[in-house]
Amino acid sequence: MSVIRIILLIIGILLILGSIPLTFGGGTLLWMDLTQKDDDGFITTETDQLERDSYAIVTEPADIDLDEGWNVGWGWGWNVARDLGDLVTFKVEGSNNDDSKGIFIGVAQESDLMDYLNDVEYDEIIHFSIHSDGFDVAYRNHPGNSSPTAPTSETFWIESVSGTGIQTLEWELETGTYSLLLMNEDGSSDVDADVSVGVKAPWIFGVGIGFVVGGIGWLIGGILLVILAFRGRRRSQPA
Repeated sequence: MSVIRIILLIIGILLILGSIPLTFGGGTLLWMDLTQKDDDGFITTETDQLERDSYAIVTEPADIDLDEGWNVGWGWGWNVARDLGDLVTFKVEGSNNDDSKGIFIGVAQESDLMDYLNDVEYDEIIHFSIHSDGFDVAYRNHPGNSSPTAPTSETFWIESVSGTGIQTLEWELETGTYSLLLMNEDGSSDVDADVSVGVKAPWIFGVGIGFVVGGIGWLIGGILLVILAFRGRRRSQPA
């Protein structure tokens, strides 16, 4: 085969191989968008139990910069391109398993939250992964000797919900360094709650369509280049 036909063959094979993850990824996004959303447009996990003996469960800080894109460090390390923060809404839904207590869910600036939890025992989520049956969670305990005030008495929360029964917090991203906190409404120890998390991203459908169309285009282009390379070779052989 000539050098040109070899190059065509290599490019064609690379396009075919590249089309597989592109099409599969787009199909997965479309499947999630069409089958996994709830009535409010959120893709939500199954409910799972979070239980610790301390006063609070806190996520790792999330550094969000909407001018440069944002990075979420809450144990799963998502990286999202510039300006998508305006199109992403998080949801945390939870209820206290102790019927005598309400639940508190809040989002706050890391500095405010650390001041509030100064010398208070709490557990920080350092690993968080989602599977079909719920969560896999790993914690780091931060010891302390003080009891916190009731979280409902504080005013530094960016968003918060509290009360008995199921409580739902929704939060649109904004620039800053934030953590999510889960506590008993009265600030007592022994946190035991059923929690689910969700995300609403209207752009998922469009991105999924783009990936599928791009993958199909790569596949067709790759096949045509491979056919062209071998067809040219057959024509060049003597009778």
